[in-house]
Amino acid sequence: MSFQDVGRKGGRGGRSAPRGRRPVTSGVNSTSMSSPNMDNSSAASKERSGLYSQASDSILQYQKNVGLLENMYRQIGTRSDGPVLETQFRVQVGVVNELGSKIDSQLRSLESKLFSANGNLATNMSRTEAAQYRATHVKLTRDFRSVETKCKKLLLETKRKRDYLEAQKRNKLLEEQEREQQKKDSLNSGDALLRVQMQEDQIAREIMRERQEEIQNINKGMHTVNEIYKDLANIVGSQQVQIDTIEKDTEISKTNTESALQQVEKANQADSQQCIIC
Repeated sequence: MSFQDVGRKGGRGGRSAPRGRRPVTSGVNSTSMSSPNMDNSSAASKERSGLYSQASDSILQYQKNVGLLENMYRQIGTRSDGPVLETQFRVQVGVVNELGSKIDSQLRSLESKLFSANGNLATNMSRTEAAQYRATHVKLTRDFRSVETKCKKLLLETKRKRDYLEAQKRNKLLEEQEREQQKKDSLNSGDALLRVQMQEDQIAREIMRERQEEIQNINKGMHTVNEIYKDLANIVGSQQVQIDTIEKDTEISKTNTESALQQVEKANQADSQQCIIC
């Protein structure tokens, strides 16, 4: 018997209880109720049975809402995932939590009606009826806690899955940023290499220009030296005639001097002879 059928007297809409099983509200034979106390007990039993039926319906609705959460959980990380799904999931979690609080309050209220403050069974029911209600209460509580535990696990798994997807998203974003940075670094490196190459080319051009200027200066210097040598040659050539003339004049002067000396010697000899004769 599932918790959907627990606490229903004859089922809803006139349907009979499951075959071979007595409804939980039939703990006391109705044909034996003839006194006013029995009538009050029957009314209390009907009340409790109705409360348990409400609790059972609430647990069924609770299970359906948790099932909706589970379906939404399966869509996380798929193409259907997005802000709309997140909003729907949060709303559904609010509904489930509110319904769970309601069921918990119902079960606590039923427990207070079933047991007195000192923990004894209520005095307005037989032992058989009390045992049936106890079993019903225990089963509904167990079913509710089972669905509640499933819901908590589902919420925990949802959080883990969201955290994992967020971590993947952050890692992907970091990888994209790293690739973009590498591209920028590569472009910057290419620009730096280009600037270095341009600087090297500029230096090479400056060196070539300086060498060309030096070669031109050397050529100018050689041309100047050549002109000096030419001028010296012209000067030497023009002075050679004068030197030759001077040399010839010197030779003539020497010849004249020697001739004059001979004339002087002859004159001296002639004077000497004249003195001797006298």
